[in-house]
Amino acid sequence: MASDKMRAAVSFAKILVALGVGYAIAWVWNDTRAGLDEMWVPYAAGLVSAVMVFVLLSRLNKGSGD
Repeated sequence: MASDKMRAAVSFAKILVALGVGYAIAWVWNDTRAGLDEMWVPYAAGLVSAVMVFVLLSRLNKGSGD
C-alpha cells in the first residue's frame, strides 16, 4: 500500500499532466484557427481534453486486474 503522501503526490502529478495537455490543445487550437471560432471554443476543448486525460490516467492507475 502506498502512503497518503505518495497518493497525494501522484494525484497532483495527474492533475498537472491533465492541465498541461488541456493548455497545449487550447494553445494549438488558438494558434492554428485564430479568429475562425468563437472565443470560448478552444478553451472548452482544452477543458474537455484535460478531464479526459485525468480520467484515463486514473483508470490506468487502477490496473488491469480490477
